[in-house]
Amino acid sequence: MKLNLRSVDLNLLPVFDAIMEAGQLSRAADSLGMSQPAISAALQRLRHTLGDPLFVRTHQGMVPTPRARELHRSLSQQLGAMRDTLDPANRFVPGTSQRRFRVLSNDYFEMVVLPTLLTRLRSEAPNVVVEVALAGDDMPQRLYTAEADLAVDAFATENDRLRRQVLLAERLAVVARKDHPDLRGDCSKQQFLDAEHVVLPDRNRRLPLDQILNEPGWQRRTGARVTQFASMLATCSRSDMIATVPERLAQQYARAFGLKTLPFPVEVPPLPVYLLWAPVMDSDPAHEWFRQHLMESVTG
Repeated sequence: MKLNLRSVDLNLLPVFDAIMEAGQLSRAADSLGMSQPAISAALQRLRHTLGDPLFVRTHQGMVPTPRARELHRSLSQQLGAMRDTLDPANRFVPGTSQRRFRVLSNDYFEMVVLPTLLTRLRSEAPNVVVEVALAGDDMPQRLYTAEADLAVDAFATENDRLRRQVLLAERLAVVARKDHPDLRGDCSKQQFLDAEHVVLPDRNRRLPLDQILNEPGWQRRTGARVTQFASMLATCSRSDMIATVPERLAQQYARAFGLKTLPFPVEVPPLPVYLLWAPVMDSDPAHEWFRQHLMESVTG
């Protein structure tokens, strides 16, 4: 049976940590500004809660039990992190920070934005980490609950509980292998419709491309449906299928995949790509610093 945290007085954990560090009850009491009887009473309560003596009194001081050593390994770093987080004087310092920034997006962000962003971050903050997770329908909730720091998405949320900023504007491009037998110049509308296409999964929200392809006279022949942009490029490079992708993605990776980049057959308005985050993050200096570098990585 798991321990019920409601039965644990969390104020006892700093007492436990102080005894581990000091090795004596009197020194631990001094470090916490408590009396020795109060420290002894706190230790007795913790022993009862955890069902372990935790410390054995010897002529050399308080010797921790194996259970106490195991607890201390797990708790000491977390208690230190809590102190740092709660200390108002402890502001974000990029050069020493080990902050993990969590971004919800897809492999467009990983392929187009992330490499440049990491180069910028490393020059100021060599120890920060960027973690990318797939953005799904639960994206707003994951931002509200701070499970993620921000999201990069082509769909503008209508929920006013989220902050929204245009990160960049993308144009659409058509990619095909360099020696494609039917595409030797630009891609006409008829060539576009005659070709087999590699596409991404359908989503509940519609992009400008979806609006065009739902008009009369526009109907793609789907040859393959894949999960990410990288798979679209790889499939086109080894077949006669074509794909419609963001222009930046095509320009950066066409040579690596042996592809050529062609204009979309008709004029399509640039597609905004948005940066989304919860308002609670506005007061976080680390979050503001990260957002600023993210914006500069696509504009500079």
